[in-house]
Amino acid sequence: MKKVLLIESNIKLLDQTSDFLSSKNFEVVATSEGTSGIQKALEFIPDIILCDSDARGLNGYEIFNTLLQINSTAIIPFVFLMNKVSTEDVRAAMNLGADDYLEKPFNQNDLLKLIEIRLEKQEKIIGLADEKFNTLMEYSNDGVFIYQDEKLSYVNKIFCDFVVYSRRELIGMSLVNIIYKDDIHLVIDKISRLLKGIHKDMQTEFRAISGDQKIIQFSLSGSIINIKGKKSIVGYIKPKKDSEKGVFIPKKCDINITQREKEILLLICKGFSNNEIAKELNISDRTVEGHRANLLSKTECRNTASLAIYAVRYGLYQIT
Repeated sequence: MKKVLLIESNIKLLDQTSDFLSSKNFEVVATSEGTSGIQKALEFIPDIILCDSDARGLNGYEIFNTLLQINSTAIIPFVFLMNKVSTEDVRAAMNLGADDYLEKPFNQNDLLKLIEIRLEKQEKIIGLADEKFNTLMEYSNDGVFIYQDEKLSYVNKIFCDFVVYSRRELIGMSLVNIIYKDDIHLVIDKISRLLKGIHKDMQTEFRAISGDQKIIQFSLSGSIINIKGKKSIVGYIKPKKDSEKGVFIPKKCDINITQREKEILLLICKGFSNNEIAKELNISDRTVEGHRANLLSKTECRNTASLAIYAVRYGLYQIT
């Protein structure tokens, strides 16, 4: 559902327009006052702003100029709603950089058409920007990631290759899941300072646990960007030259694995699913999942692939 911020000093028109747009499946936030409009724009981050040029408090031109200076609102399509439009009024609005205008009183269907056109144009612009960004990032020599809401929302192929995880595994994962335990506090502190605005960028080194259970040391740099009004971090990682191949994480070979867990581990190495293991051993799926969880805990492995590598390393499974 697209979000509309409506700033209109005429209460009757405000209510009519808000009701109409809501009936057309828009999420509408409405206010009759300019300062409140700015506050709601920052809080709401709408897809489009409709603003009375003669709004109370701050007028439409002052509202537009204020939002234009803020990264999270600068690119939102802005449409002036004007009384008695003159050529000078239109020229003034367009010279400021407004996207469009509509003279009051207006036909609601004309307003709807204008909104649809502006949103469609904005989506094309954002799509082109995303495409250029993705192309640029995919051809980078560094591992690139975007970190938003404490999760990885984007990783390029080089990042996946560096840490030996698939893109599907990484997207939605917390960055701390691949950081060696002794370095987690360091990286989280750097990220926290960046998000709070204490630092403008970050540079550090950390050790990561790769998908094939190696420790690799990386250099990390990052900075803040705004994505749809949310503070996000775009980061770059590069393995240290003396650590590119990584070293295996030291593990104890004498852990206590039960006979049943060994049977399940062998079948995991052969690529059996939980359901297939349950049928092979004549046990329930829940029992298989319980033993799998115990194996992950005992071996300190992170996923099924890591379990298979562990089994090969310590002679619990022979590749034929």
